[in-house]
Amino acid sequence: MSDGPRIRAYRPGDEVEVSRVAALCFERFIRPCCSAQGVQTFANWIYPGAIAKRQSIDCRMFIADLDGRIAGLIEMRGGGHISMLFVDPEFHHCGIATRLFDRALRTALKLDPGLSEVTVYSAPCAVEVYRHWGFAATGPETERDGIRFTPMSLPL
Repeated sequence: MSDGPRIRAYRPGDEVEVSRVAALCFERFIRPCCSAQGVQTFANWIYPGAIAKRQSIDCRMFIADLDGRIAGLIEMRGGGHISMLFVDPEFHHCGIATRLFDRALRTALKLDPGLSEVTVYSAPCAVEVYRHWGFAATGPETERDGIRFTPMSLPL
């Protein structure tokens, strides 16, 4: 990795590469925790057209751009809910997820200084990462639409 990725806002046209990174991470880490229905639910969520549509409605995405390549991404919906956070496995353990989360949180707080919490439905493989950042489970592991997750919250 050169000097590390530049964290920037999503731009129209990023959705194909975002979808690729999300699919790569899903296959490696999340798919084993999903039913066939969950695989379809996730595929629908990361379809490039669905990503582009969300960015034009109520989501904000930041990209870790490494020399023109998307190394990671975070998507926040409704101000304080993390709806996607993926880092290309090639770049795990380089601090990219933390940098993405920090940028998304700073932006959310700037847009809504009264924001009192950040929430996430964490995949089983990511619970410890969120705990490391101060999140706590707000309920038991649950399955919805074939996808297992733990609801978590970070009070601000």
